[in-house]
Amino acid sequence: MNNEMLREDLLDSFQTLQAQFDASLDQAKALDKTFADHYTRFHTNLFGLLEDAQAKLPETSPLSESLSGFISGLKTLDKAWKTKLEKQNKGLSFRQNFEDSLLVYVYGKVKSGKSSLGNYMAWGHVNPTAEQQKGNTALSYKSYDNTDAENGDAQHEAEQQGKFRVDATEATSSIQSFRLPGLTWVDSPGLHSVRSQNGELAKEHADHADLILYTMKSDAPGRASDLHEIRQLVGKEKSIMLLLTGSDKKQHGWDAVREEPTELCVMKSRQDREMQQKFVRDELQSSQIDASEVDILSVSARYAELHADNPAAIHDSGMGQLFARLHEISQARGVRMKRAVPMTNFKNFLTGCLLEVAEYHQLTGSWATMLSTLNANVQKKVVPATREAQSALRNAIVSRFDAMAASRDDEQHLNRALQNAQPQWDNLRATLVDNALEAILDDVMKAFKTAVITTWHQSPLTLPSFSLEKVTEQIPEGYTKSTRGRNGGIGALLGGAAGMLLGPVGAAIGASIGAGIGSMTGDSAQQTTRTIEIAVGDNLNEVRDQVLNFYHDSIEREIRHKVNTLFSALLEDMEASCTKLNDEIKAFECALIALKTRAEKQLASEVH
Repeated sequence: MNNEMLREDLLDSFQTLQAQFDASLDQAKALDKTFADHYTRFHTNLFGLLEDAQAKLPETSPLSESLSGFISGLKTLDKAWKTKLEKQNKGLSFRQNFEDSLLVYVYGKVKSGKSSLGNYMAWGHVNPTAEQQKGNTALSYKSYDNTDAENGDAQHEAEQQGKFRVDATEATSSIQSFRLPGLTWVDSPGLHSVRSQNGELAKEHADHADLILYTMKSDAPGRASDLHEIRQLVGKEKSIMLLLTGSDKKQHGWDAVREEPTELCVMKSRQDREMQQKFVRDELQSSQIDASEVDILSVSARYAELHADNPAAIHDSGMGQLFARLHEISQARGVRMKRAVPMTNFKNFLTGCLLEVAEYHQLTGSWATMLSTLNANVQKKVVPATREAQSALRNAIVSRFDAMAASRDDEQHLNRALQNAQPQWDNLRATLVDNALEAILDDVMKAFKTAVITTWHQSPLTLPSFSLEKVTEQIPEGYTKSTRGRNGGIGALLGGAAGMLLGPVGAAIGASIGAGIGSMTGDSAQQTTRTIEIAVGDNLNEVRDQVLNFYHDSIEREIRHKVNTLFSALLEDMEASCTKLNDEIKAFECALIALKTRAEKQLASEVH
């Protein structure tokens, strides 16, 4: 590992990392606000459309029952989803100490230098004094359940002291951590000191760690117990570094000026450190532990503290390489994915929302299918039901005309019979139309007949009049006697009397002339007659045919009119409302897809 980094530079990079975490969270929350606006608009528009659809449909409508069920289903679905949204955790936050920063988990045996290393990372001192701790407000400590180990740290001691305890035989008996902007550093109890109180928590920290530091004293590295623990850690497929801590030694000398012995902290020789690293790697290989991706580094936090202003000494302490590795991991894909946790969670939330929206589509689709099916069924039933009603009415009319035919020679009587029959035919027509509509629309409303009766308006029909076809004829009534003989006799008498004046001859002549004249003035005998009207035909068949046509056409007209009025027109309104609802759902769905696309693009920029 050739790259190096100073502690101050590393802490600055963590500040930047924290800003990146904050930005990722803000971006996810901004998308969530947009989602909330879309949902509020969708919810409002949805209920507005439902209320509008219900207002257009009278309670007596044959579709009111079906529509009410549909509206109830949509309202129930929307209420359930709204409740779910209010309770659902969208993941628009980081899990503190696990997801909101680079998590470094330090693991190792008792007195292997874990706490000293953590203090140096936090303060630049392995065991800072109160004076050295003044002024640093960025640090935040936390302690978890204490294992009550003998000579261990007290409950919440790290929080109270603002550092890890390093001066006891069993220095750390609880999981404890500190936080800096962008960094969470977790110090675990020594191996075999973890109790049931924090065993699961220790495992959880290890599972969420971005980097696991396993510490071993450089005086005795690679022991069997260490190898066992390392094997378990390697199986977690995490970034792991093996730190050979305390890779320094005391160098004794003599201060000639003061004439007193001196003791200096110096790093172990490079050769010794390399030999120790090689030894550990060989032990790993001999134990069949794949350590090809495991870095082994010799470090001394004490030496780095004593030479804080000497970059060469920092390099020699191994801490510069550790800082560089921490920085590298903070920029690695795994941490970028970690930064993207809120956006990833929100994207997954949107995926779930789209599945929920599919239920809206399913409900409106079912309603549209039901309307389409009803319409098809109704249209199939119109013709046979109409023909059946027409046939029944025709039979009744024909039967009535057959009965009236017996009185066809009585025009007045037959017209009165027609007038009396019309209300009966009208009532029969109404009943037949009623029954036909009920048969046609039985899928739409169980008690449809009631709705039909309340909306029935009878169309009046004007029936033709019955009339007889008549001719005038003269018929004999008696005979009139002839008056010619009588008048001739009278004339002969009168003529003869007048002729007597002329003598017998004159009398004969006068009688002859008088008889002739009298006969001429008389009438001949003749027969007397009177005028009568005779019925030669009637229009009863024409009247019957016209009546049949009137009622035949009126039944079909009334049935189709009622179907259109009571069903088809309403069906069109409902289909239009369903289309508007579906359009609203699609618009919301498109908005969710657009939000998801934005989230995916943001994730791509975060991860890659």
